[in-house]
Amino acid sequence: MYLGPAFLFAAFASLFYVPGFLDTPLGTLTSRQLISELLFSVFALIALAALARSIELDPVWPWRPGFRRLMNALLGRTP
Repeated sequence: MYLGPAFLFAAFASLFYVPGFLDTPLGTLTSRQLISELLFSVFALIALAALARSIELDPVWPWRPGFRRLMNALLGRTP
């Protein structure tokens, strides 16, 4: 449920990435580069938060009980 938005926001973040941003002095940044990097940072943080929420709640991760139940059902094992 949260894994989809994590990938979506990561894709949005990749659209705003400026190569060499950390090597560029702040005084030589254009306003376009600065806004682009701010948007990159915001989308990247949202993507990381969604990924963390996905790891906490979604049953697609192997250590979650829902994943184990699904795999046991698919493999025909009884609990």
